[in-house]
Amino acid sequence: MLISSVTTLKLEDIVKGGDGPKIYQLYVRGDDKWVADRVKQAMGAGYDAFCITVDTAVYSRRERDIAKRFVKSWRTAATGQDHQAAFSWDSFKRVKDQFPDVKFILKGIGCGEDAELALKEGVWGVYCSNHGGRQLDHGRGSAAVLPEIITAVKGKAKVIVDGSFSRGTDIVKAICLGADWVGLGRLYCYGLAANGAAGIERVVELLEEEMKEVMGLLGVSSLKQLDKSYVSQGFPTNLPGVHSAFPLIGEGY
Repeated sequence: MLISSVTTLKLEDIVKGGDGPKIYQLYVRGDDKWVADRVKQAMGAGYDAFCITVDTAVYSRRERDIAKRFVKSWRTAATGQDHQAAFSWDSFKRVKDQFPDVKFILKGIGCGEDAELALKEGVWGVYCSNHGGRQLDHGRGSAAVLPEIITAVKGKAKVIVDGSFSRGTDIVKAICLGADWVGLGRLYCYGLAANGAAGIERVVELLEEEMKEVMGLLGVSSLKQLDKSYVSQGFPTNLPGVHSAFPLIGEGY
């Protein structure tokens, strides 16, 4: 679980929900001392790693929200966004130096050059993400960026990727390209909306089934056997759908 700092639940209560690995993801809303206090709180609560968001220096124009007249209450009440904009490599170094034993992850790395800089600063994990395509909508997708990040990291840190990974086959593709972990978020919401906790469990079961099927058809029996020789670049063949960027076709806009 990757637990966002904008969740309404107490991070201490979330830890009690299960024994799986948990990472606390921070949106910076204060100075160095404020960030350090959040690190202490998360580590004290039993989190396994600490992730800092670095791709929201400016909040983007979300046209889907505008079209649907959707206003995020947690954003209208938010304060301290200027601290996120001001967060720099020097800011991270100061925090990292205070907590040399904490496994730090930087989320929102979008090119090999930034991955190299992250390594120099001693990160435990490089998180390749474009914030679901909602931040810089003309930027490259995570799958397009992932290979150069893998090349830059050279196995010296964990590599996590997210962004439109929606099937078990997508997870396998990411692992073939070199990712250690694949982040999924929207699918859990679908399962939750459909049938609560049982719906989420079913989502995970379906992903696992799909992964096993495609691995069997590829002729491998272990994720460790996967490499980039199993994938090649493809091109879109379908019209925009529910997972596409705004505008969507057929929704009455």
